[in-house]
Amino acid sequence: MHEYSHLSVTLSNFTLSFIFAFMLKNLINGEPVRHLYVIGNGFDRYHGAKSTYWDFRGYLIRHDDFALKMFELFFGSRSMMNNFQSIKDYLLCLQYGRALFAPRNTWACKCLWSDFERYLGGLNRERVFDFVDEDLSESEEGGSCANFYAIIERVSDIVKACSVEMQYHFHRWINTVHYEKGFRKKMLQLDGNAAFLNFNYTLFLETEYDIPREQIVYIHGDRRQRFGKLVLGHRVEDDEVAFDEWIHKNRNRRRYRPNLKGKNGRYFANDKLVYLAFFSENEAKGNWRLPVRYYAVDLIEERLEGYYKENVKRCGEIIDRNLGFFKSLRELREITVLGHSLSDVDLPYFKAILENVVDPKYLKWQFSYYNDADICRIKRFCRQLKIPEGKNVQLFSMSDLKR
Repeated sequence: MHEYSHLSVTLSNFTLSFIFAFMLKNLINGEPVRHLYVIGNGFDRYHGAKSTYWDFRGYLIRHDDFALKMFELFFGSRSMMNNFQSIKDYLLCLQYGRALFAPRNTWACKCLWSDFERYLGGLNRERVFDFVDEDLSESEEGGSCANFYAIIERVSDIVKACSVEMQYHFHRWINTVHYEKGFRKKMLQLDGNAAFLNFNYTLFLETEYDIPREQIVYIHGDRRQRFGKLVLGHRVEDDEVAFDEWIHKNRNRRRYRPNLKGKNGRYFANDKLVYLAFFSENEAKGNWRLPVRYYAVDLIEERLEGYYKENVKRCGEIIDRNLGFFKSLRELREITVLGHSLSDVDLPYFKAILENVVDPKYLKWQFSYYNDADICRIKRFCRQLKIPEGKNVQLFSMSDLKR
């Protein structure tokens, strides 16, 4: 039954994509698509919507602070572990009690939505293994079987909190986002004959700007969809390639060398669990210390890799599902980018646009910007896609389009 349901959903997505392409060509005054808007989170924020990662973080603190703690303790290069002296200090933050405050954060207030999605792809294997190793080492000979599996289940809790539960709370939060009072004074003059590639999950283009649904592609879904169907995650097209890249990036780090220098100045065989799991050339001769540490590796790795499968944004598959839309852009002449961060996570979508436009070198690009950091991102984006800066590229403040 499940297989047939999955097939039905796949065919439905393909059919909708085909129908959309047909309707798009015929509903915009019977003319081919000449103008495309690319809508990002900055568009909603301009209208006063509280839709930043900081806002989502506040929602998680109120509704599921455990998921937030797991994310900020174990993800990205700026892991919250840096705010604590030892593993013992931050183990308190793993408690489920909602009365317990989330740890102080030094970067989240400036974190862009694209940064949040990028950090979702930065699950720190090293930190998770160290966390498990700490518990295993404290138990004499690994403790009881029940204690061993309880420790492994903590890893499952981390994965579940940052995949299934994060998706659930994200969808609930999206349904609470609205424009601030008085936003109509800031509304923009938009081309009603254009197509809209919307990276947001909100419906404000339809509800506030009266843009017909047929002219909008919600590339990552919209909040009308049922729970679990919105696209939220990091961009990894091939899990094995991503894993190999992680190994290559970390292989030469000092703590992953076969022998480490102890506090007494003597060298000893590396006994770190993450080294034994991923970098040791001969696991049979590894310094495992306790048998239970050897058996723990496969169970932990299975849960961590399961996380990556749950939180992947496969841009190639999304583009294929919306192929009709991208093919309808053959005669595109103008692209207006409103509030999009132009991050690497979403770069494949822009490449798909250019691949389908007949004369991409003649495209007129218009980018909204808010600060100098935005200008730097725009210039980097143009270099990545080989867009010649000059008369074909225009930068403007979003307020310049006010009605």
